[in-house]
Amino acid sequence: MSELPEWLTHRRGRGPVVVVAPHGGRRQRPVRRGDNVNDLYTVEIAAELAERLDAHAIINSGLDRNDIDLNRIGALAEKAPYVLGVLRGCVEEAGSGGEVPLVLLVHGWNMVLPCCDIGIGLRRNGQRLTGRYPTVGRATFDGFVAALEHELAARGLSSDIGRRYPANGADNATQLFSGRHVGHSNGDVDAVSRLAAGGGVDAVQLELGIPLRWPGARRSSFIEALTEAVRGHVASSRPDGRADDGRFNARSEWGLPYSTRSEVGAPVEDGYTLQAVVADGVGIFTGVEATAPGTMAGRVSVVSDDGSMMLLVGEGPWDGVAGRYALEGLDWAATEAGEVHLRVRGQMIAYRTHEAYLDLEAGLAESELAEADIELSFREEGDGFGRLRGRLRAGAIDVDVDCGAFLDRGSRSAMNARSRVRLAVADGEMAGLRLVSDGGSEQRLTLLDAEAEGAARIHVEMPGSRVLGGEIVARVPVWRDLPGGARVLWSFGLARCLVEESAGRRRVNGLFDSVQVFD
Repeated sequence: MSELPEWLTHRRGRGPVVVVAPHGGRRQRPVRRGDNVNDLYTVEIAAELAERLDAHAIINSGLDRNDIDLNRIGALAEKAPYVLGVLRGCVEEAGSGGEVPLVLLVHGWNMVLPCCDIGIGLRRNGQRLTGRYPTVGRATFDGFVAALEHELAARGLSSDIGRRYPANGADNATQLFSGRHVGHSNGDVDAVSRLAAGGGVDAVQLELGIPLRWPGARRSSFIEALTEAVRGHVASSRPDGRADDGRFNARSEWGLPYSTRSEVGAPVEDGYTLQAVVADGVGIFTGVEATAPGTMAGRVSVVSDDGSMMLLVGEGPWDGVAGRYALEGLDWAATEAGEVHLRVRGQMIAYRTHEAYLDLEAGLAESELAEADIELSFREEGDGFGRLRGRLRAGAIDVDVDCGAFLDRGSRSAMNARSRVRLAVADGEMAGLRLVSDGGSEQRLTLLDAEAEGAARIHVEMPGSRVLGGEIVARVPVWRDLPGGARVLWSFGLARCLVEESAGRRRVNGLFDSVQVFD
């Protein structure tokens, strides 16, 4: 192909480095079910790295990954073989001086963590590596990968190897450099694979959390760390020093154990959810849970009635101690006595609209980073209700917290996906009260869609309830897919409820969530 499409940038460099950004495009059409999110800001990061390192570069700045996924070998061979040709040419030019080229594939990880997940075909559990098809030689693993982790840590940034994206899938483009595709029907795939099998090229996939991609100090620090690690690696490499380095694309060469996700065991049923209205028009929804014996997930969402919301969400290793969870910027400790201590210090993603999750790519494109410093303590008083105290500072929100709150125990993944509406209020003589209406219940607690002249409302028909109804003041909708093709629309947010107390009727703050299952 003599001319490349306008969305593909090919830069010729003079160094033994190739930078690739396969998912830098944007979706131009309305979102559809099953769409993947393009990796925002990877174009800018890849371009800056290429300039700093005088590297060869292949940058997709316009093609939607949902049209052609340039990180899939099958899609490249079938729909964009010219990209494979350019990649092969870059690798061969980068190694023309006798060096072993280093290919850096820049991706986006939509976790709000200042973390770089390093994909080399391996997973790291503690100090143990497992894998069958690594994409680097031993010298590069011991040298460059270690140096990158050191440089990141020195700047207050974190890293891991294969935490979420080990780059070990057979169709992952990083696996072009493992040697496993020798003999492929596509000549460029076969040629690159043969070069890799002989120790003639290394590749590293870099999955960057949101704070490392959005403009700001952390992105600058990441680029500086990677630049230093690459320059040190290039300076220490010898053109003739890799002939016997070997590829560990068979476990016997390094003695690495091989494991699959099915071998890590069933999920552990440990988790917590804590939520409260911390100020008029501001609510916090936070939770943690074990996702497997050695992994966890955590989230903190601050929702405001002005239409905005902030989110910290992440996943990572877990030491298995019930009630104790920690991620970059998030610490959670819970006791059997019903006490919870929450600490957040770092960045949250600030969305402009409560509907950002309905089209995540569009929501992310309009978002900004917000600094957060949150320290809260909860003490249970009975039936999951208790008192929340402390300070919440996130973006422009700065409030001293002393309010009622609700704690649920159990993993969110273990919750039954059934139709449900739940309302919780905490104020005055009522202390804490929850109303739950499951599908099929004779009691009535329903969400009513907004009419042209009014807001969406919660309708209550429960005998003996002192909650007479509520108006929704902030609603966050999220779609989730279920096995078998069903979908769940989960909504949560803030409500202003009308309650009946001994002194009469008045309006108090409430929290709600709704689960609707669609076949």
